[in-house]
Amino acid sequence: MKKYVKVVECAIEHDGKFLIIKRPSGVHAGGLLAFPGGKVEGVDEKAGYDILRSAVKREVFEEVGLKLQDDLNYVVSNFFVDSFGTHVIDTVFHCKIVKTKIEISASKSEVASYSWMTREEVDQAENGSPWMKKYFEYIDSQN
Repeated sequence: MKKYVKVVECAIEHDGKFLIIKRPSGVHAGGLLAFPGGKVEGVDEKAGYDILRSAVKREVFEEVGLKLQDDLNYVVSNFFVDSFGTHVIDTVFHCKIVKTKIEISASKSEVASYSWMTREEVDQAENGSPWMKKYFEYIDSQN
């Protein structure tokens, strides 16, 4: 029986731009652009029936210091095998910032850099990823 690591990501949108992080080297997809997020952990079990939203809020806070106050809308789930051979189930959420106070405090160990980028800028970026383009298609289809 395969074991899966469960991860969550959040496409955080404000004024037509998305908060994009550059993944640090030495991790899966190191150097590529990504949405903030990470692994679902035991502490997230306290959320009960909303474990994935709890996990993504915690991960966003850990990576970029945002305490998300706005709705988190499910976008899509994806399966992949990472560069270390780990089977991963990834769930992506979308959050349009209305109430959340935008104060970024990026974790030096988890985020090489960050910026607010339009979808087009992400698509054209040299270190963009094909899966982010797909995630944007799903986000667009829900709007």
